[in-house]
Amino acid sequence: MIAYWAVPYLLVAAPPVILLLTVLIGGCTMTRTASDPMDNGARFYSDPNSQASGELIKELDRRSAREDLRRAVEEIQR
Repeated sequence: MIAYWAVPYLLVAAPPVILLLTVLIGGCTMTRTASDPMDNGARFYSDPNSQASGELIKELDRRSAREDLRRAVEEIQR
């Protein structure tokens, strides 16, 4: 048995669903150019020529130095 009462709801819901699916499928299949800025910022530690591990070491050293400085200031204030 066909539910005739559902037809108006389906007619209202169909265009947004079709539009959403179109946007999602179009976004997934979109090609990128060679100079895409998203590719330039993506760095992985496993890349052989990656500078990300060096930056991580610098950041950890900086945090360690900051913590040491904070401890020294607290000791002086006591």
